[in-house]
Amino acid sequence: MLMDLFDWIFIISGIVFFSSIICVFILTANDKEDKVKIFGIILFIMIFPLISVLIKYSIVGDLRFIIFLILILSYLVIEFLLDQVFKIDFRSKLSRHIPYIIVEWTACFSFLFGALRLDYTWGWIVSFFFFAFIIALIYNIAKLKRKK
Repeated sequence: MLMDLFDWIFIISGIVFFSSIICVFILTANDKEDKVKIFGIILFIMIFPLISVLIKYSIVGDLRFIIFLILILSYLVIEFLLDQVFKIDFRSKLSRHIPYIIVEWTACFSFLFGALRLDYTWGWIVSFFFFAFIIALIYNIAKLKRKK
């Protein structure tokens, strides 16, 4: 299947999404939290092109892809509101962090399965970034445990 502009926007957004979170994990693990804010802004800006992709798939009527996009956009809006607007430290309290993690992972899997659905080759490229995301998460957790 030939990909159109909106499919490319989705694929590129997936790569930017995973790359941004990977950078956040690595910077946080190395005590460079002052540089993390830029990636929150990048994730917020991603909302706008993804809305255009949502509009396209709403017109086409692809329910599965609409659900993927709603899950991704929900995560991006929640991330922006908690980190940038309300500045809530939700990661320090487990009862607030677990729902956030669930929403984050649904967005990750939505990007992963959405990309694989669009194009097998590009889906595997996005998968590479997903696996790098997991490795960066493990690195971040390991560094944080060593600090304690």
